[in-house]
Amino acid sequence: MLHIRHATPLLAAVLGCLFTACGGETAPPADTGDAGADGGTAVVALSSEPSTLLPVLVRNDFQQAVVEVVYDRLADIGPDLQTVGDAGFIPRLASGWQWSADSLSIAFALDERARWHDGTPVSSEDVRRSFALYADPQYESPIVDLFANIDSVSITDSLTATFWFKRRSPLQFYDAAYHMFIMPAHLLGDAGTTELARLPLASAPVGTGRFHFVNWTRGSSIEIVADTGNYRTRAHLDRVLFVFASDVGAATVKVFTGEADFFMPLGAESVAEAVASPLVNVVPYRTLGFQFVGFNLRDPADPSRPHPVLGDRAVRRALSMATNRERIVQAVFDSLGTVARAPAPRVYLPDDLGLTTLDFDVAAARALLDSAGWVASGSDSVRSRNGVRLRIQVAVPAASPNRDRMLVLLQDQLRSVGAEIVVQRLEIGSLIALVTGRKHDAYMAGLNVSPGLVGLRQNWTTAAIGGDGSNYSGYSNPTFDAATETFLTSFDPAVIKRALATAMQTIVDDAPGIWLVEELSPAGMSTRIEPGVLPSIGWWHGLPEWQIPPERRIERDRIGLPTSN
Repeated sequence: MLHIRHATPLLAAVLGCLFTACGGETAPPADTGDAGADGGTAVVALSSEPSTLLPVLVRNDFQQAVVEVVYDRLADIGPDLQTVGDAGFIPRLASGWQWSADSLSIAFALDERARWHDGTPVSSEDVRRSFALYADPQYESPIVDLFANIDSVSITDSLTATFWFKRRSPLQFYDAAYHMFIMPAHLLGDAGTTELARLPLASAPVGTGRFHFVNWTRGSSIEIVADTGNYRTRAHLDRVLFVFASDVGAATVKVFTGEADFFMPLGAESVAEAVASPLVNVVPYRTLGFQFVGFNLRDPADPSRPHPVLGDRAVRRALSMATNRERIVQAVFDSLGTVARAPAPRVYLPDDLGLTTLDFDVAAARALLDSAGWVASGSDSVRSRNGVRLRIQVAVPAASPNRDRMLVLLQDQLRSVGAEIVVQRLEIGSLIALVTGRKHDAYMAGLNVSPGLVGLRQNWTTAAIGGDGSNYSGYSNPTFDAATETFLTSFDPAVIKRALATAMQTIVDDAPGIWLVEELSPAGMSTRIEPGVLPSIGWWHGLPEWQIPPERRIERDRIGLPTSN
């Protein structure tokens, strides 16, 4: 349920789209000669081109959007996002499963109807091989830690793969069934982790999903088409074209002109234009994510030493307290955002958790810096200590208007307490290389969390620093580590809640980042499309259910695909 207080015109316009079709009538559809219930082409604009389509190599949403519908998991998470046990999961590539008496193994029975898109039957060897690659410690996968409790996968028969666990855990089923997409062993061959990027499969995927890959025109588009003989029934759309734009603005224009049918997220400045457009509906969409400034607590030149500025807890706390997040969210997102409280979305942070945040207080921030020995010097009023200036370089994607606006406000606010913020705009590939190489001072980014908050372990614990881990801040606190482990391994709801409260309060107090905003990310969608619900775990999750009614179809919808299995 969405609770509204003092709704602005922008928010009111978007909320109106929840109950009515925004925009006017669409142009008269072309005569496609196709009146079937299934059919049509959805053109999805992406603001960046994927670099790979091999599931184990996926690093961002641009890649995930395609991989999600070309490949399958063993089981999918249900709409309530329940991750404990198996009751909340929906069978996918596995038609069923059986727990052992001691709960230390799960035997997954694969659907005997499932076929790879090249016609090869799916087998348990596909599961075993996929797990071996995802869990390989030599491969720098950001999710390798999520498989730490799985000892091995064995083949019982051609259609039964058994997962063996090191210990009982409330997340055993989730770890086995959800985190990995099953890949075709016969096309992976003997490739090791260092050779995966060079496999043909990385640019021409072969999956079992309800869409199959057709073509990747570099610099232009990726085409996928409904698998009309799919074991789970065909997707409603005939085809999806993912078209690449140079940036967010260019992607948005494609939707307004009708060149594309969907783009997410629209910037706040584009929502009013979308509402007035006869071609576009505004679809409100809340993700399981947040945007933040992540600090590097380690020296980029020598990770064994603390960062000369951000290694100081007092500095990080002062910077957080000097940030007027309410003003930033209001100025940049209007009412399409709420202030983030911690490195977890509010849906996982109940009000009775008792979380105390570092609220906006410039006087307290200045006093904290004073007491830590950071004093103003010189004509520019930038503080320093022992000859080190309070200067922080923040890396940000080059094509990110909302983050640019947030950074302008952040620079001004932190200047008031004697901190200098220098903006470093980088292309996404360069930004990823900088952050994963731990060569940054700070970076501004969004983080979509995994259901169940299992990403706390891989993003923020001491064990995830360096190597294959994705704790790019170098944050380390044994209290947080212990509380996170208890939260993720306990079977007692009361213990789980207390552990979450301890973990969240600890990391908020230590301030390894400034938690900025949780967006209500509006999507621009053609009035031709009926998408149903956009799942919070990823809008692409529901792509096979999108529909284009026959009377709304245009010329590009006609490709002559069969309408049923």
